Amino acid sequence: MEQLANLPWAKFLNRWAQAVNPWLAAGARPRLRGYYWTVRQGEYATDVMFRSPEALAEVYPGWCRHAVEQFSSPQVLRFLGRRTSTLFNGEVCSTQERRVEGVCVKHRVEENSIKMYDKQGSVLRVETTLNNPGRFRVYRRVTRQGCRVKGWYPLRKGIVDLRRRVELSRGANARYLDALAVVGDSQPAHRILDPVSEPLKAPRPYRALRPLSRPESSLFTVVLRGEFHLQGVRNRDLREALYPSPPHDPVQRRRAAARATRQLRLLRAHGLIHRVGKTYYYRPTQKGHLVMNTALLCRQTNLALLAA
Repeated sequence: MEQLANLPWAKFLNRWAQAVNPWLAAGARPRLRGYYWTVRQGEYATDVMFRSPEALAEVYPGWCRHAVEQFSSPQVLRFLGRRTSTLFNGEVCSTQERRVEGVCVKHRVEENSIKMYDKQGSVLRVETTLNNPGRFRVYRRVTRQGCRVKGWYPLRKGIVDLRRRVELSRGANARYLDALAVVGDSQPAHRILDPVSEPLKAPRPYRALRPLSRPESSLFTVVLRGEFHLQGVRNRDLREALYPSPPHDPVQRRRAAARATRQLRLLRAHGLIHRVGKTYYYRPTQKGHLVMNTALLCRQTNLALLAA
């Protein structure tokens, strides 16, 4: 299936067209131009196979609940590779419904969407659908003012950009599955939070985390914000989120930057984030997703539910 993205689709489809349309044959008169092949709707699915329907049925309701309740609009935008901006005036919505294939959770951003459903009992399918590729960009050569230049321009419906469609859709499915990976862990919360609540001694000492405290919860919330899912969070992003009114004093600005650096180093030392190579961006690790989401969930849980 992976080889389909590299298939010479134009030659493949043109041979079919010549077989059914005699006007396209060599020497035919009048001579017609060939077809311009486009993808009206592109769907790319990633299937996760389970050993039995019972194994999927045990965890799938929790994933549906988490997807509907926890995946906010910024996160859905990031799943589909869209940046959050004040210029965005489209619609983002999430729905859950029961279909013939199974229970489906669908997130729609304008004309494009990503959905999840249990297929044939033992298959978890995450599927990205692109109806309007112009919402995305592809690095290609264009003509501007009589000159051939390269840059990032809107994705075309033609099959020439099919490989880029696959790349975008595969990335969206992977980000969605990564966000679901922290759900359904049956171990007690203390087994997840206790290891990071101990100080580290090697190779240099770091203090223990306080996962349920207000400062740590604010830090976790920023790192897990949807707008940082695609590229990562920087020192500057952390400062702007935790200190919304940056001081005008250069000394205070340096202190704020140093404090954000210490917080990033602390999370990195405990294995909750990792640095993206050759950049200043940091992304949560699988352990980080598990620990930070567990801490935030424990902090936000209603006391009445715990006592029930």
